[in-house]
Amino acid sequence: MDPDVIARLKNLHEWVAPSYGLKIETIDAHAGGQPLRLILSGLPPLRGKNLLERWRYARQHFDHIRRALIFEPRGHLDMYGCILTAPQRGDSHFGALFIHRGGFSPMCGHGVIALTTILLESGIVDMKGPETRLKIDTPAGLVRCYGFIENDRVRKVYFENVPSFAVAEKEEIDVPDLGMKVTFDVAYGGAFFAFVEAASIGLSCVPENAASIQTAGMAILGAINQRLTFTHPVEPDLGFLFGVVFVDKPVKRRTGMADSRHVCVFSEGCMDRSPTGMAICARLALMAEQGKVKNGETFTVEGILGHSFTGRIVAQVEDHGHPASIVEIEGRAWITGRHTFFLDSEDPCLEGFLL
Repeated sequence: MDPDVIARLKNLHEWVAPSYGLKIETIDAHAGGQPLRLILSGLPPLRGKNLLERWRYARQHFDHIRRALIFEPRGHLDMYGCILTAPQRGDSHFGALFIHRGGFSPMCGHGVIALTTILLESGIVDMKGPETRLKIDTPAGLVRCYGFIENDRVRKVYFENVPSFAVAEKEEIDVPDLGMKVTFDVAYGGAFFAFVEAASIGLSCVPENAASIQTAGMAILGAINQRLTFTHPVEPDLGFLFGVVFVDKPVKRRTGMADSRHVCVFSEGCMDRSPTGMAICARLALMAEQGKVKNGETFTVEGILGHSFTGRIVAQVEDHGHPASIVEIEGRAWITGRHTFFLDSEDPCLEGFLL
């Protein structure tokens, strides 16, 4: 290679970014294989007195930016992201809005784990060993996070989710696209989830079945949403079925033996690579209702890649007139890169695309 070219490559860090268009800085991470792209700068300010108002404002005014950062060519089909905003509560550190292919999520378990790791390991928040505590406001409510620090690294993250509760058991629905009736349970863990035994529809939750899992998940999600409605006890905007979770037996991976395996399909066919922290919260609320788990007992769930999160019920509470569980989720995340994205108004792929 030409020595001049090598020299110019070495000096690339001195390159001045274009002044045209919008420049957005991010840090990327993953938890259990599921990505999170944290937006550091470049967004106009969010308007709204609380997180739900800012969530609505972002959906109305920032959706083109969501598509630009989540869709190809800057993202991919299953990219996830996060927008930091001012906290809603006086003693909280941040507010967080989560974004994905289908839109905006009221909460995100793997996202909280990855977000906590990014905030601490990047120095945005000072690490204080052995444990650094954060309070993060989300549209679903307050989430308490704990980063366990060892040798200047975040070795694991715990978070206490919003109250989780059982909704329905042994519901049955006809799914025309699958040509069968499907039995499911429903619970809330920051969003509403329908739980289906994978074996009951002839599925096994392994990577080679990813396409079949996505197809079945979307068929069931569509059928349920067409026929049933969901009511959040406080916020009407949170009253929708977020995803379908296929429950399966664990598979021994390098992470060890888990108690269960499950895979969540949500939105427009997104498939969570991680074990889906919110879904574990919802499952534990269901199991508590059924008398299958006690406070403090650990329940470890593998995702489709074999990486696991561990959940435990730390308290039983009354939430707006009905019993609910406070669930703590444990997992770990890794930072994968820092990026500067340019949104050029002349770019024909400015708002991204999906194939």
